[in-house]
Amino acid sequence: MVGVPIRLSMRLPIQASIFIVRLKPDDDSEYLLLHRVLPRLSFWQPVTGGVESGETIEQTARRELIEETGFSPDDLRAIGISYTFPPDEFFKAVYETPPDEIAVHVFVASVPSGSEPKIDPVEHDEYCWCSYSEALDLLYWWDDKESLKQVAAHYA
Repeated sequence: MVGVPIRLSMRLPIQASIFIVRLKPDDDSEYLLLHRVLPRLSFWQPVTGGVESGETIEQTARRELIEETGFSPDDLRAIGISYTFPPDEFFKAVYETPPDEIAVHVFVASVPSGSEPKIDPVEHDEYCWCSYSEALDLLYWWDDKESLKQVAAHYA
């Protein structure tokens, strides 16, 4: 059936959310946002993905960066921010045993000026480089907005 998520029994209720920052010569940082496609809601988000069995959260963050953008930056790092959210029907269908909550750990990675991603069209249909205020306006989820505020503080 089209639009039904595939149940992944090896997926853990933990996610990595990775904000990619493109540093420009004029010191104005740009943030990469990806536009998520259906079957889920259509919305703008940072790189995001679930931890698979046997992976550390850092390995997940690096794998998701490569899968969703083609980027493999050397400076990927956790910023010490995490949060949880209750799974909606989409997430409940992904797990063999639906969790009560999903934990998200926030990372940041920078790429050189002029870098462009190679997005995975299965998950995202477009991308944009945004100023801080543009990214804050485009992000759909409040927790992504709060995470962006913390990421931006690293580059202030």
